[in-house]
Amino acid sequence: MWTHRRSGLHHQRSAEDHREPYERDKTRVIHCPAFRRLQRKTQILGADSGDFHRTRLTHSLEVASIACSIVRNLASNPETSLLAGILPNEDLISTISLLHDIGHPPFGHSGEVALNLMMREAGGFESNGQTLRLLTKLETSYGTYGLDLTRRSLLGILKYPVNRNQVVAPIQPELLSSQHPTCRINDWLPPKAYFNSEQAEIDWLLSPFNNADRELFQSLQKVPQGQHHGESAYHTFDCSIMDIADDIAYGVHDLEDAIHLQLITRDQVDNAQLRACLHNSGLASPHNTLLNQLFSPDIHLRKQAIGTLVNYLITSIQCVTTDEAFHASLFKHNIALSAEAKLLLDYLKDTIYHYVISAPSARDAEHHAQSVIIRLFDTICASPQTLLEAHSLQNYNNAKNELEGFRVICDFIANMTDEGAYRMHGRLMSEYTVS
Repeated sequence: MWTHRRSGLHHQRSAEDHREPYERDKTRVIHCPAFRRLQRKTQILGADSGDFHRTRLTHSLEVASIACSIVRNLASNPETSLLAGILPNEDLISTISLLHDIGHPPFGHSGEVALNLMMREAGGFESNGQTLRLLTKLETSYGTYGLDLTRRSLLGILKYPVNRNQVVAPIQPELLSSQHPTCRINDWLPPKAYFNSEQAEIDWLLSPFNNADRELFQSLQKVPQGQHHGESAYHTFDCSIMDIADDIAYGVHDLEDAIHLQLITRDQVDNAQLRACLHNSGLASPHNTLLNQLFSPDIHLRKQAIGTLVNYLITSIQCVTTDEAFHASLFKHNIALSAEAKLLLDYLKDTIYHYVISAPSARDAEHHAQSVIIRLFDTICASPQTLLEAHSLQNYNNAKNELEGFRVICDFIANMTDEGAYRMHGRLMSEYTVS
């Protein structure tokens, strides 16, 4: 059942095609246009000076590499050998990891918030939900089933297995005219969920599981209340591997970018909290070797420090039971960092957020990006017949109602690269100014 595809077509391309199902999934991902577009979507908004910085594509490749290392470490660890039956192979975990950011719109989370604002009356927008939509519908290389990936690959990218209606806040923020053409980011953060439009795909994905497992898997750890969204409680074993690999890449490799681009100094990082984390993790030394290497002008030494951190985090991972009530092993088991490793990684992620993501230059870029997305949405809504490209226009003309039309426009914008969004915005605003 894990290798089943929704199309029902499980045969190989030819008698000479000896690829396994997950290898075919990986090949489909690598060759799809949406994956290639990740090379033009930045990982850290406002940190795009030079050729060194990571893009969504290089970040995804690093997540895949880390995830494969996690699987190999789990397979070689006697304490986790009992889970050998559910460990994903490298093609499967690579596929899931390569896909984890594929639904991100231009400008990352800034673009996500802006699209959620514009889609507030039409089902909202959230990047993980867009990933599922893109993989099962929008990519047309394999007919009406998107990329037509295997069930287990799709389960692995289902980070939040709940319908938007389950978790969206009952009270939406008041929309102030002064917010336009930007929005207050904390007011319009989207609920983490799949869209209502993909319920049929979810029903197929979860169909092999018994009713009790499906109900528990889609339960909430936090119910929506007031202006606060609810939160899902569970995801699959494979998804937990991808999720921690993503956290490691964000906390360590994005830190490497920030140091190289001089967005973070040693004085900002080297404090009692970090030294306590390093001490508890067994990474401290009398001569502060790790910190000296991390901030060394010698890139070789910096790489040694980054490698040390990544290796420590990977080897600290352990298997945990999510809930004994689950019958399916894929739901019952997840992975987690040790307490000491989690404290260290949380510190690194918080440092990135405080000094890079929340830096004035990044906030300026964020507000500008939101303005671009909002203006594009408004302008395309006003003239979809002339501004949508052929395939999107066909989908728009086939929409059953106005809300479905808005979703098509949202898909069109979400599919853009950062550069493509800037270019279209510049052209449209220039024409508007001239006219």
